[in-house]
Amino acid sequence: MNRRFTTFLSSLLFPLLFLSLSACTVLKVERPPESYEEINIQPPVSYLSIPLDVDLKKVEQLVNQQFKGLIYADTSFDDNNHDNLMVKAWKMADIKLSMDGNQIFYEVPLSVWIKKRFEIGAFGIGISDTREVTGNVILKFRTRISIQKDWSISTMTFSNGYEWVTTPVLQLAPGISIPLPFISDLLMNANEQDINKSIDKAFQSSFDLKSNLAQIWNKIQEPIKVSDEYPLWAKITPLEISMVPIEGSLDILHHTIGIKAYTELFYGDEPVYHLNETLPDLKITSRLDNDFKISLGVDVPYTNINEIARKQLEGYQYTQGKYRVEIKDIFLFGSEDKLVVALNIAGTIKGTIYLSGKPYFDKETSSLKIKNVDFDIRTKNVLIKSASWLFHQDLVKVLEQKLAFNIGDQLKSAQSRLQSYLDGNKKIQYFGISGTINEPEIGDILITRQSVKAIIIFTGRIKISLETQ
Repeated sequence: MNRRFTTFLSSLLFPLLFLSLSACTVLKVERPPESYEEINIQPPVSYLSIPLDVDLKKVEQLVNQQFKGLIYADTSFDDNNHDNLMVKAWKMADIKLSMDGNQIFYEVPLSVWIKKRFEIGAFGIGISDTREVTGNVILKFRTRISIQKDWSISTMTFSNGYEWVTTPVLQLAPGISIPLPFISDLLMNANEQDINKSIDKAFQSSFDLKSNLAQIWNKIQEPIKVSDEYPLWAKITPLEISMVPIEGSLDILHHTIGIKAYTELFYGDEPVYHLNETLPDLKITSRLDNDFKISLGVDVPYTNINEIARKQLEGYQYTQGKYRVEIKDIFLFGSEDKLVVALNIAGTIKGTIYLSGKPYFDKETSSLKIKNVDFDIRTKNVLIKSASWLFHQDLVKVLEQKLAFNIGDQLKSAQSRLQSYLDGNKKIQYFGISGTINEPEIGDILITRQSVKAIIIFTGRIKISLETQ
């Protein structure tokens, strides 16, 4: 072969060979499927406490308005098996009520007039002889009160004895007298039912629990704007109502209502709600829970995620021995319950590789991060053949450290504004709301089509006070 030609050929082939050996490897990696699970976010269940007190003095006033004047009149000697008695009784003073446990004790002071007819020959007195006498007696009753599941008030009244202030005594003749304490039993038996009805009516008038709770049930479903300056809304969806048995002491009747509800916080526009006007049956229980939990869904949209990721990692160079790659672009998307990190790289190898991991909340930094980052199986299969050196854990550690999305400001703002609202003991038409909020807890981290959503749970104690007229 011509020596000059051989030299020319060598000078042409060696550079081409060098270029082919030094050129980067172009990767062809299949993209993981982008997919999102159907997410049904279940808000936490809360228990809202509504203590309600009834002033027995108001009930007492109503009882005395309904139960006054002449309360008993027997104007015939011939009725009641010809008992030869006429009896009239008037309320002498106000009826007094007091509370002990679930029982109401009350006293009915009466002024009594009695007229007695005596038969022929009785004690040597003439045929048509009669005697009249008066006395003062205090009839005593106790009523056990309870609320039924249909919201009706149930009372059971029992005799609790009597006390004669002035005992009626018939004077028949000098040295001959007949006391008539049995009249108290007659008055007790005759008036127990009427007094019971009067007590029932008074409680129904002053203790309209169903009407009050129906107002709360409907009104509490309307979203509440927590701040006038900030688009933060609270939404309460009541589920059921419970109550412990009524009890009281002295002049106050105590009872506490508990509302079980879903409770949520929302940023942005007023959340949609559907009014449920059906007041459920009342559940009677021995104790009420008082755990309040309200959830806040904090969204980090993919637009923000990708913008932050590019600021943190775009241009980052990774070197492993004689190999080097540079991240030219980065973006994230969801694949079922994982976040996929797509890295567009150049250098020793070129193309797009995919890693994935689980999002979680880092409490120390108040940030959403990604843990258990690993190469997607499709990327692994390609890299094993051409760039297994990239499997070194340094790249994974860098991604886990730098992919951080802070949501601390949103949490602090929501907590601060919610506590400020509760501190103000806000009045909402029929009721007032007050309470305390604790540090937030982190619930589920969800991957949605538009964002990574962190469910934040605020716990605390909430008290709802009924604004009675």
